[in-house]
Amino acid sequence: MMKGKDASAERSPTRTGVRARATAGRLPNLLLAGIGKAGTTSLFWHLSQHPDICASRVKEPRYFLALSENDEDAEGVPAPLETYTALFDRCESQRYAMEATPHYFHGGDRLIDGLKRTLPDPRIVLTLRDPVDRAWSVFTFAKGRMRLPAEMTFEEYLGECEQLYRTDAPRPRTARAYWSIRGGVYADFLPVWFDSFSDERLRILFFEPFVAGSVRDLCAWLDIDTSCVDSFTLSAENRSGGYRSRLLHRVALAANREGALRNRRRLKGPLRRVYQAVNGKMLRDRMPPAARARLEELFAPSNAVVSALLSERGYTDLPEWLRTV
Repeated sequence: MMKGKDASAERSPTRTGVRARATAGRLPNLLLAGIGKAGTTSLFWHLSQHPDICASRVKEPRYFLALSENDEDAEGVPAPLETYTALFDRCESQRYAMEATPHYFHGGDRLIDGLKRTLPDPRIVLTLRDPVDRAWSVFTFAKGRMRLPAEMTFEEYLGECEQLYRTDAPRPRTARAYWSIRGGVYADFLPVWFDSFSDERLRILFFEPFVAGSVRDLCAWLDIDTSCVDSFTLSAENRSGGYRSRLLHRVALAANREGALRNRRRLKGPLRRVYQAVNGKMLRDRMPPAARARLEELFAPSNAVVSALLSERGYTDLPEWLRTV
């Protein structure tokens, strides 16, 4: 259910009172804008180790989601700007102040226009992942977070997702995991980012070959030192996993919420290892072949559009899911 969008000239930020109010505090100029379950959390923590990048106090401020055209929770008016700048109060002379809110990717024209009116010439990074694998990742992640019934099969989950997809509904306030098919039709969301930002301001990464070289290349694009990347701890964050005791898992999830452990990595790392030893459980399930074939067919038209868009913008080393369309 791809929706066509008319191409438009690159928009320029409008100088309004919003820009003037930015002098009250620092605003970010580096945004990891999506997508969810495609490595944005890992990338955020990787880049936060760079001396020229200052990370926000909260990884996902979600400030501009109030302007999203595709979110049931969107209120249309962001919170006072001071609540946003407060998240960057420790940023001093670093070249970049960074935040990461994956669902910005799906926000549409209104979110992007608000972003450009508010932020001074931001750099935008979008990370794309095979939407088939991403749907499975959303499913396993949501089950691990107790956001789906424990007994739900993947086929049943896809049935719920397809219902939302057929109605072109926005991301629901509850049961957000069911939006994984709609959110994976990247051809409906990527063009407006290309229309709004030049190649100097917008960078596309791919989840599949994400390695130290990707971080190094990104630092080069940001025009900051690349030699320090070798000293980074490149761990994988936000992994999906199972559990043995539901009670212990609920306690762990509560402790991991924003403001508790999620942004305290030095403390969270050892505690996570202890928790995995006590209550962790490996997920051994794999996506059923019939479900994979069903999703590949569904996403094929969108993937073909995305492949063409990226090729037009000079992206040549595309992952397999964009080469086989």
